[in-house]
Amino acid sequence: MKKFAIASGLVMAMGLATGAQAHPENSGYWDETTSTVWKTGTGGCWRHGFWEEGNAIEGCEGYKAPAAPAPAPAAAPEPMTTVEKHIVYFDFDSSNAGDVSDISSYINSLKTVTSVNLVGHADRIGASAYNDALSMKRVNAVSEALQAGGVNGSVISTGYMGENAPAKSCDGQRGANLIDCLRANRRVEVEISGTK
Repeated sequence: MKKFAIASGLVMAMGLATGAQAHPENSGYWDETTSTVWKTGTGGCWRHGFWEEGNAIEGCEGYKAPAAPAPAPAAAPEPMTTVEKHIVYFDFDSSNAGDVSDISSYINSLKTVTSVNLVGHADRIGASAYNDALSMKRVNAVSEALQAGGVNGSVISTGYMGENAPAKSCDGQRGANLIDCLRANRRVEVEISGTK
C-alpha cells in the first residue's frame, strides 16, 4: 500500500510538472496553459528556480511599472504679428511732420519689424499736380523723421495719393472754414507690421 501511495505521488508530481510550466509571457513563474500564474495562499506568485528580477510581471512582487516617457517640451509660443495704424496730420500747405517720436518709439519697441508703410495725402485745394507733389513731400518728411528716431529705413515703403483719397469732403464750405474742415485730408497714414 505504501508503494502504491509513493507511486501515485510520483505520477501526480510528474503530471503537475508537465501541466504547470513557465510560458514565455510569464517567464520565471509557474503557470497553467491558460497563462494564469499560480498564487500562494498569501497571494504571492510562485516563481521557479530560474526566476530573475527582469521576469517580474504586473500583479506579482518585485514588479516595477515602466517609467512614463518624459513629456515633450512645450513649444515656444509663436510670436504675435501685429498691425498698427497711425496718422500724422499736417497744417495747410505744409510738409512739416512735427513730432513723430511716439510712432518711432512704438516701432523700436517691436521685436521684429516686417514693414512700415507710409502713404501721403493732400486736400483738394490747389492744382492736382501740386497736391501730388505736396503729398510726396509729406510722406518723405515722415520717413526722414522716423529714421531720425532710430527706425531702420530698409523697412519703410512710401507712396502718395495726392487729393485722390479724401477722408472728408466738406461740401458747401468756403474760405477758412473749408481749410479747417479739410484738415483730415492733409495726412500721412502709417501702417506698421511686426512682432511684439
